[in-house]
Amino acid sequence: MQIKIPAKKRVRKTPEFIKLKFKNISKMLIQQMKNPAGAYFPLVKLLPNIVTLAALCIGLSAIRFAIHFQFIQAVGFLLLAGFMDGIDGRLARFFNSSSDFGAQLDSLVDFINFGIVPGFIIYMWIGTYDNVYGLDWALVLFFAVCSAIRLARFNVDQTKEVKNPVLEKYFFKGIPAPCGAAMATLPMVLFFEFGDGFYTDPILVINYVAILAVLMASRIPTISIKKIPIKNEYVYLTLLILGSIIIGLLIKPWLALAVIGITYGLSIPVTTFFFVKIELANLNNNRNNNG
Repeated sequence: MQIKIPAKKRVRKTPEFIKLKFKNISKMLIQQMKNPAGAYFPLVKLLPNIVTLAALCIGLSAIRFAIHFQFIQAVGFLLLAGFMDGIDGRLARFFNSSSDFGAQLDSLVDFINFGIVPGFIIYMWIGTYDNVYGLDWALVLFFAVCSAIRLARFNVDQTKEVKNPVLEKYFFKGIPAPCGAAMATLPMVLFFEFGDGFYTDPILVINYVAILAVLMASRIPTISIKKIPIKNEYVYLTLLILGSIIIGLLIKPWLALAVIGITYGLSIPVTTFFFVKIELANLNNNRNNNG
């Protein structure tokens, strides 16, 4: 006796059925991509890291220009790399794409662009003036070491608990690496604008850049320019000053950059004074509260 197996009922694949099937498969694929094993995000969120890598290429290109004694282009590319360093973090916050990978990449690029590149540029520039018996190369190494210490301490401080929010918000510990790199080129900027002078003396330049390197690795307080509070009555004056700086950068860029660099250097002792004043005031308040 043969047992008849009922034939499988065939489902007619109508357009509505195919559309529903495709929709279910799409949902399943999206769920799989969203889980930790296959996470995804929009391509635009890679933009901050792309800017960081572009800054790295621009910074390294500055060394190439310096090797060919094209110092104006070398300094210009270094300053452009510093400008782009200030953009990538803001882009990461804007697109909500901050990550540990991006932070580590930014730190490594900062060390190359602002710890190694400036030293090489100054090394090649000094070499066109006089033989300083190896002091120029010693400066390259010293600047790189101080920059590494500065960036390593900054990374460690990011993981620590903030003890004084006011001081941590408005002040840096030591000269930031991008500012230190830009300040290191100040003698070259003065040369581009005014020609030879006392600021082109190789020994003076070496001592000046060495002091900058020490200030980068030190804990001396420096102002965080982007966090400076401005009263409402000074908003228009601030806009006027910023507008004048932009006009200066467009008309006489090297002169404007020299003025900015000298002003920043002169601000360090003033910043130290206000830092100590605020810290002493906080200590007195804490003693009064505890007493």
